[in-house]
Amino acid sequence: MARVSDRQVWKLGVMIEATPEQAEAAEEAIARALCPDEHHPGYCEVPWTLLGPTRFEDLDDDERVGWQEAFDEERRRAREAGETNA
Repeated sequence: MARVSDRQVWKLGVMIEATPEQAEAAEEAIARALCPDEHHPGYCEVPWTLLGPTRFEDLDDDERVGWQEAFDEERRRAREAGETNA
């Protein structure tokens, strides 16, 4: 395991198109990747915070526009990558 002094703070962003059940499963998978033993005693050795989930429809207008632009850009990149690899 890395020493605490070797660690940096990172922020990961994830947007998925999913059912509520799929979103919950994704959230759980991320939590287990960060802390594989959810029942460990005491403070977590890997400090982390999971924010969300937030539904697109619950965002204010400005946030919704930003999210949609980011989502559209990622879809465009994925399509282009798929066409390049085809």
